[in-house]
Amino acid sequence: MFNYRKLVSMNFSRLIAYTSNWYHTLLLSIILAITIVVILIFLQPFDIYGNEIAYKNIKLIGYGICIILPILLIHVLEEFWIKLTHGKWYIYQEIIILNLGFLLISITSYIYNVLVVNNNLESSNIFQWVKNFGLPFIPVFIPLWVYVRFRFSKISIKPVVDEKTKEILITGNNQNEVIRFLEKDFILAKSQANYIDIYYVHLDLLKKEVIRSTLASLKSEMKFAEQVHRSYLVNPTHIEQISGNSRKGYITVNKLDELVPVAPKYFLGIKEYLQNHP
Repeated sequence: MFNYRKLVSMNFSRLIAYTSNWYHTLLLSIILAITIVVILIFLQPFDIYGNEIAYKNIKLIGYGICIILPILLIHVLEEFWIKLTHGKWYIYQEIIILNLGFLLISITSYIYNVLVVNNNLESSNIFQWVKNFGLPFIPVFIPLWVYVRFRFSKISIKPVVDEKTKEILITGNNQNEVIRFLEKDFILAKSQANYIDIYYVHLDLLKKEVIRSTLASLKSEMKFAEQVHRSYLVNPTHIEQISGNSRKGYITVNKLDELVPVAPKYFLGIKEYLQNHP
């Protein structure tokens, strides 16, 4: 039977790239601020051209600060949150941050509008203001924010294999499909249509088992593993070297002769990981 809740849970728990660099965060906030300020000054939505405001253009530029500061503040929360998830960033976190960020930007802009632009503490209700002036910017602001975050983001490889003797129990969709191995002995899993090839070490020998399952289901059982490609789930501690480039990269892993393809968003993360863990 199709499990819709499980599918939704897996999709929102998918690992995605994260913008960790403060310089990139500042740069993307400036890009967003310039975009909004240009729209306000040159397109003048909401009948801005009809408002008689002293130093109007200078004050409109101030809305850019209302974008930059909240994004930098939100990044403090992001840095704290990603430490709690062992350096991993998921779709549900991205959605929460985007919504929280837009809310904070809207509140900051409202305060700036009341205190600086209109200089009237009773000029409007905050909820009405956000509805009339904040929400219309969503079709432009949010897609651009998501795109710029994606362009500046990367996935960091930070294994969380702490218990050297922890046992992993994997069950397949078919009857009596059960595999047991130690967490540290898992090498990789390869997706083959509706089946998964699982490679692990037992008594220093390479073992291969095939079960009917999906990589998404397997990933939920092994948080320490990294899905470096749509068809491969790898234990980072068994990665030996990386070759190629971000467009077409490969890794070699312990005890396996085949080259494992690497998705572009993982290439730099794996390269950095190998430099720090030779």
